[in-house]
Amino acid sequence: MPEPRLIVPPCGPMTAHCFRLHPGEELMPALKQAAAIILARSKCESAFIITAVGSLERATIRLANASRTDGDDTGGNDIRAYNQRFEVVSLVGTFSADGSGCHVHISLADAKGNTIGGHLIDGTVFTTCEIVMGTADNVKFTRTMDDTTGYNELEVSQLPKQQSHVGKAIPAALMLLTAGFIAGRLKAR
Repeated sequence: MPEPRLIVPPCGPMTAHCFRLHPGEELMPALKQAAAIILARSKCESAFIITAVGSLERATIRLANASRTDGDDTGGNDIRAYNQRFEVVSLVGTFSADGSGCHVHISLADAKGNTIGGHLIDGTVFTTCEIVMGTADNVKFTRTMDDTTGYNELEVSQLPKQQSHVGKAIPAALMLLTAGFIAGRLKAR
């Protein structure tokens, strides 16, 4: 077993982006579209699902036995489609701005409280799906092929710190307020 690596994780200020999906919307395409819009608008290189609640009337997930490297000759990718109502009890994932992909997992509870979960392929919103996505300034998510797992896996890197739009706007606003105050004082004389 390899020695654990001590890694100082990349970090940056976080912003929350909140939205709601409506009945009949397809979950995975909506998540990808929302992430693309959020990443473009925020000029960030990483997005992630912070939390979500809601319900689905249909779900397709890949179960946990998926593997390309453990010698499993059963095909590995056990994808199951469920046509029933579920409560979304957990939805987590990461999205890359460079188009290299996303990775989303979901946990669902049925009418009896039984829970299933796995890699989200898709689902259809039943009543609502209320989602909070986050972005982290100066952090980049990319996905590259990992020969050990046989999948495109997440790589996280620290980007150089840049002054945020808020950081630029505050000094400019203060300068305008000061100029207005001085002009007002001069006019009052």
